[in-house]
Amino acid sequence: MKPISKYFHIAFLVCLVNNPIQSQTLSQKQMQDDLSFLQGHIHQYFFPLSLLEQRTGVNVDNEFKKLNEEITPATSIEDFVQIIRQGLNLLNDAHSQIIPGSSLVNYVSPDYYLSSIGNVSLSDTTNADYYYRLLNKSMNGKLQINIMTKFMNGEYYNIRPFRYNSVRVNGGEKISSIDGLPMNQFVGDNSAKMYYLFWDPISQKYYSRLFTMALPLLNIEKFTLNMGDKDIALSLDTTVETLQERHSQSNYGNVMLIDNNILYLRMPAMSDREWYISELLRIYTPNVEKIIFDIRGNSGGYDGVWIDLLRKIIDKPLEYKYHVGMNHNPAIENSILSSFSELKMIRKGDKTEMYRQTVQLPDSNSVHFKGKMYVLQDEFTYSAAAALASVAWQSENMEVVGAPSAMIGGYTLPAIAFKLPNSEIVFTLAFTADLAGEEKNPYMDKVEVEILENDIDAYVDKILNYDCYSEEYLLNKDKLIEYVRER
Repeated sequence: MKPISKYFHIAFLVCLVNNPIQSQTLSQKQMQDDLSFLQGHIHQYFFPLSLLEQRTGVNVDNEFKKLNEEITPATSIEDFVQIIRQGLNLLNDAHSQIIPGSSLVNYVSPDYYLSSIGNVSLSDTTNADYYYRLLNKSMNGKLQINIMTKFMNGEYYNIRPFRYNSVRVNGGEKISSIDGLPMNQFVGDNSAKMYYLFWDPISQKYYSRLFTMALPLLNIEKFTLNMGDKDIALSLDTTVETLQERHSQSNYGNVMLIDNNILYLRMPAMSDREWYISELLRIYTPNVEKIIFDIRGNSGGYDGVWIDLLRKIIDKPLEYKYHVGMNHNPAIENSILSSFSELKMIRKGDKTEMYRQTVQLPDSNSVHFKGKMYVLQDEFTYSAAAALASVAWQSENMEVVGAPSAMIGGYTLPAIAFKLPNSEIVFTLAFTADLAGEEKNPYMDKVEVEILENDIDAYVDKILNYDCYSEEYLLNKDKLIEYVRER
């Protein structure tokens, strides 16, 4: 039996067995012990903790004290899984979260070199799915509100024009407050409860464009938004009359020539390696003087995609330093060294640094490009895409252009899966951070050339009237493409 088939068979059998956790109630002490277990694991494994607290000013232990106070004898399983989500949400790290069974399978595979570190197995799949479903239970049937917002210049704005109770709200109107509380204060005070929480390094604030998703957790069903000069009374089940829909978008992989001398690669995810390589080799011509990797909105995937693409492009060996830090842990270190013997390790107190001077050689059928490469990133560039940005940051022949990332980025190792001892909620924790930026770029979030979207009217126009990854928009409206063309 092939390994994948074997795992599917076992997972299927596990799903047929009644899961006792689903019918079990937890005492207040058990829930508090689980929360303490999570907090302890964050200190033990989550190396970026000090970077996070420096970057945001948030003291995670103080926030966990608040979460602990929310646990009472009356706290339900549904409420508790939300408390655990909030504890992970404080880390502002997409690799650290409650996961479903489909994701757990990857973390417990014997092919994954860190599978033995966490206290999870394939038998935890059903529990993982159960708790993952509970995360969205509070919103089922409640959240119908259909306004569309954007966070820009440290403020919130309405994007899609709408009419409600005969009052018109235009695209671009500022959303100043909710129930009289300034929006930034509302999101900041309730940051752990927010969904899709990000950190804006420009205005130094947490933000969530989808702040309405957190309203059920805050027991807010009716609320008033100050939009422009109007107070609009809304509720969770409000469906406003939209006056203009968002333009359809073609956000898929694309390889094309711009001006006959710029090769443009649109990469919304780090996947489809063979397709990108074949398109690169088909479209590339000796006239190409610049190459663009557009990884805006790319939340990650597989590092091998950009590595193999670069090897098909470069003319000379590409050198960069792979340099990550972690909390000292002999079991993890031994697992890593057994899989990556070329990595060097150095112990610094209770921290361990791993590094390797990497050299990527041109592939046998490289196009031997000799010009400059540009990496276009935005606030949502992350994971394997941020790894490419890390390499570009270090390379004289590559330049990172756009907006700083909303999360701590860079080139790191994958996360580890754990489960809480009483509830058996399954979660992942990141355990490394990219140190290649040193003092100049400690959070690996910066760009070398900062070009921000800061005109709300231009953004509204883009979203409502254009396909912003179409050739027409890129050539005539996109500021980052304009920058590259003018170099």
